[in-house]
Amino acid sequence: MVGVDKKKLSDLFKKKEEEVKGKVKAGAKATAKKPVVAKKPVKKAPVKKAAPKKSISDAGADVKAFTEKLDAKKKQATELMHSKTHQDLINAAYKAAEELKIAPWVLLRAAEWGHFTDDRGKKYDGPVIDDIDGLDAAQKAALKKAVGL
Repeated sequence: MVGVDKKKLSDLFKKKEEEVKGKVKAGAKATAKKPVVAKKPVKKAPVKKAAPKKSISDAGADVKAFTEKLDAKKKQATELMHSKTHQDLINAAYKAAEELKIAPWVLLRAAEWGHFTDDRGKKYDGPVIDDIDGLDAAQKAALKKAVGL
């Protein structure tokens, strides 16, 4: 190398090496690796056994039980309704009409109870509220609530 001062050149390389080492040391602190921690094993949920398959006779038994329960509820509702007087049902119609924000005569006529005022003390002997065709679902629900069903 002609005309190049070797001392200046070596000083230049030393400075570069020192800069690189300084950056590595500074960077080493910032990017230090965290110690590796062993992960805990994940617990698996226990496997549930499938319910035994039902046969047709089992399904028939379920239907029979459901039908019996439904019949018992209908019998209970019939007994309750037949324990009421015409005046009790008129009062229930007034309560239900107030809840529905309609005139009570709308319910009395729809249920075909308009003649109940003729003999207020007579026991009711008609169908249960669910079997009255002239009432819509909301009217039936309000009447059943007012009667206590």
